[in-house]
Amino acid sequence: MMKKMIFWSLLILLSACDSQLDITPKGKTTLDKVADLELLLNQEYTLKVFVADDLGLICNESLGGMMTSLSEMLSVSNTLNYAYLTYDETVDRVTLTQNDARYEAAYSYINYMNVIIEKIGQASGDESRKPALIAEARIIRAYLHWLLVNIYAEQYDEATASEKGGIAYVDNSDVSQQKTKLTLKETYRRILEDCSDEVIAQLPVKDGDNVFRAEQAFGNAVRAKVLMQMKRYSDALPYALEALRLNGKIEDRSTVMETSAWNLESRVANNYLYMRGASRAAPFMEALSLETGAMFEEGDYVINYTTSWDEAFGEMFIGLPACKLFFGMSTSVNEYGINSDRMYYTAAECYIRTGEIRKGLELVDRVRSRRVENSQSFVELYDQNPLKEEEAMALMQKAKWIECISTYENFFDCKRWNTEEKYRRTITRHLGEYGTYSLSPDSPLWIFPFPANATRYNNSLTQNY
Repeated sequence: MMKKMIFWSLLILLSACDSQLDITPKGKTTLDKVADLELLLNQEYTLKVFVADDLGLICNESLGGMMTSLSEMLSVSNTLNYAYLTYDETVDRVTLTQNDARYEAAYSYINYMNVIIEKIGQASGDESRKPALIAEARIIRAYLHWLLVNIYAEQYDEATASEKGGIAYVDNSDVSQQKTKLTLKETYRRILEDCSDEVIAQLPVKDGDNVFRAEQAFGNAVRAKVLMQMKRYSDALPYALEALRLNGKIEDRSTVMETSAWNLESRVANNYLYMRGASRAAPFMEALSLETGAMFEEGDYVINYTTSWDEAFGEMFIGLPACKLFFGMSTSVNEYGINSDRMYYTAAECYIRTGEIRKGLELVDRVRSRRVENSQSFVELYDQNPLKEEEAMALMQKAKWIECISTYENFFDCKRWNTEEKYRRTITRHLGEYGTYSLSPDSPLWIFPFPANATRYNNSLTQNY
């Protein structure tokens, strides 16, 4: 009871503190025991915003997730929804972004991690627990900053990273100290420091089945994703493979043939760390673009054996014939976290990019065999006629796109591919009678504005577009 009282007292104190950048609280706590500090890690992470509402809308995975019809979204041109739906770069997104719940939530969690790191050295209690808890706080801090930099800054490119703006890397809980925005290169350097080999080695290999706590599988997965987003594919591959060695479970969707429903809990063992958006149910009420809806493979278990992706609901709520809308609350996709299923695709792309195309396709097949009934083997296609990198990537990209619906992955991948000549593309969105809209690989819409309630307190937070 005492621990709970201390914990809730801390939360009240944090919520009452002033903001700077940054919206990170002061972190002035009375927690002085290891066990009490560990309570800051025992929480369900929520980043407040459905991926489908903005990231998915921009990359043309979705048409939103708010049951808002196209006619409504198009009726007022001075909104963020309008800008993202029509790819209108003239909309003043900075003025419209007075606050940002996802940005605030991420920096709030970062502050919790900083409180742990700062106070645990002098805390009383089990000394043997301290290294693991510090490592857990650092790996989550690294991951949250990585999410932020890929939403609010340009895609990392080694040739220009030292000249481009990144984000503020917050490594302390002192709000009297201005948190200065770093370059993109320096931001990534700090992220890599916090997910180093030394930090990963201090994480528990397995500490129960708590999907809200970071273990070595998550640590390796974070480093793999950071390095892949930097386009360092050969460096990322060993970490992706190690994550899969530690936890390579794959959700088996063939069970929907018996249940007639896609039941996916947030606590499934293939989640390395679970971070949700606005609710646990996702992709609940996400409306897919016509282009995404056409990418499902013939034999897809969820499409064929459930009514979850419903075109009647899509036309009813969105006003677009053939638009698939997800209707079902028993599915909890890991929107902002990492799971083993998607880590197979990380490893697969790294294999393909480093010339081991067959190995990459074999990993894709492992996941697809549990997604598509009687799926055609990509490896068999390769054995019949060896595929070039671009051909293998095309197969992988299409399968991964469907796998990653309602997560940040499709948006992040598009940003990365857009800086590579072989894979950059202009997105074309068809909205039937409502028109056709295009988004270029270099559009400023790929970069989100910092919210005004952060920039007004920190003059270093100039916009990155």
